[in-house]
Amino acid sequence: MTLPNWSNKTAIVIASGPSLTDEQCEAARASGFDTIVVNTTFRRVPWANILYAGDFLFWKCYMAEIVRVFPGKLWTQDNSAAARWPKLNRMKGANREGLGKSMIHLNGNSGVQALNLAYLFGSRRIILLGFDMRLGPNGERHHHADHPAPMVQNQTFEEWLHKLNKVARDLEVEKCEVLNATPGSAMRCFPMVDWKEVLKI
Repeated sequence: MTLPNWSNKTAIVIASGPSLTDEQCEAARASGFDTIVVNTTFRRVPWANILYAGDFLFWKCYMAEIVRVFPGKLWTQDNSAAARWPKLNRMKGANREGLGKSMIHLNGNSGVQALNLAYLFGSRRIILLGFDMRLGPNGERHHHADHPAPMVQNQTFEEWLHKLNKVARDLEVEKCEVLNATPGSAMRCFPMVDWKEVLKI
């Protein structure tokens, strides 16, 4: 398996937080940066280079739709999913904390795994959108409707934020700059930036 070469490139990772807007997605597209989209956000960002999801149930629920509407590459860490669907590329994953330097460390959610994947592709400047790590103003879990059963809806933000602190420290040691362009994000382990500024062409 040959990995994409994103060395010396800026990458964007777009997750599913409730603050994500069409305007942000359009700015990301206009930037021309390589982009990984996480989970069901592929519907909003069908032009992304890569769709990443870590969970078998996601692929089981959405694969038929994905192959119709998403032309980019598909990546997961889930061995069972990769074995079932030949279109899926797999990066080995391990249930460990911190940054995975030769594989993905799970850290509890697909957004952080996608960030790890961008690092493994060689990017050393990564911009984050949709990483709210909190509910929206009306209790929204995502920018889209909840996933259908039996997909897990629980979001353990406190646990994720705790694990992200170690990921952030490891990325700093690796001299990988990660910028959080998510308005109102509860994730403060990376520098906060204005998406309108950082996504300027």
